[in-house]
Amino acid sequence: MSTTRSAPLISVIIPTFNRRRFVPDAVESVLQQGVESTEVVVVDDGSSDDTRELFRNPRPGVRYVYQDNGGVSAARNRGVAESRGRLISFLDSDDVWAPGKLRAQLGLVTSNTVVSFQGVAWFAERAEDEPMLSQPQTLKWPRTGTDGFVHAPMQDVAEGRYFHLGTLLCTREAFMDVGWFDPGLCLGEDEDWFSRASLKKRFHYTPEPFLRRRFHGDQTNLDSERSINSLVTVFSRMVARTADLDPKAQRAASRRLAAKLSQLSNCLMIQNRRKEAVEAMSRAYMLTPFNLARLAKMTMIMAKPF
Repeated sequence: MSTTRSAPLISVIIPTFNRRRFVPDAVESVLQQGVESTEVVVVDDGSSDDTRELFRNPRPGVRYVYQDNGGVSAARNRGVAESRGRLISFLDSDDVWAPGKLRAQLGLVTSNTVVSFQGVAWFAERAEDEPMLSQPQTLKWPRTGTDGFVHAPMQDVAEGRYFHLGTLLCTREAFMDVGWFDPGLCLGEDEDWFSRASLKKRFHYTPEPFLRRRFHGDQTNLDSERSINSLVTVFSRMVARTADLDPKAQRAASRRLAAKLSQLSNCLMIQNRRKEAVEAMSRAYMLTPFNLARLAKMTMIMAKPF
């Protein structure tokens, strides 16, 4: 591992797990930013695809850390703990930054009260992945004033407006004030962090797409029961977190939680776990009692014979 005598200005944390063919592109996109005193901390979360071989020879500005598999949150937390920068940023190992990403943000993070985000673009790895490029067309983006600051970050996060961790830049103090990523979450750990940050920090957002996200065939299964339950936890926390602070944000989080509980109910019914499916659907209906479609769905589930 390479070291320098003085602490770097920026630490970029790249967690990776079995992304040997992608992580070199991610690392290069950081090194090509041309910002002095930048370190890349690659945290290998127990890869079994010889990722370690890529980093066997030390390289200036790049540090490689291996750990037993603990999930992306644990890997990001380890990266922050191992890093030495005054500023913290993150990049997924299958994504890349466009040139100028860091320089565009350096003047924006002027204190521990501000966290900076940017826009996102997508590209497909293979021709057969190109149909996935239509997915982002339905996204809602943050709402800002002429100064670029988000009007209501708590509400925007609760509504699911698109902030991406791969565009974040903040001070180390700001990150630690918000706290670590939750290792118990397998999905939505970034939204959980954003929700906590929205209680304490000002969000600055510029729409220029400095992050390029890669669609490929080996990404997280969003429809697994484990993934759905993780998001149920995230949205439940949002509802509780905003209850006494922002009624609009709480209503938005409640709608997202209800939708995820309805999806969980579908998943449980496929597995013939009817009692649990009814419980999930009942929770969804209680959150949105005027949603007649959910009432009909709950009634239909309850009417099915055991």
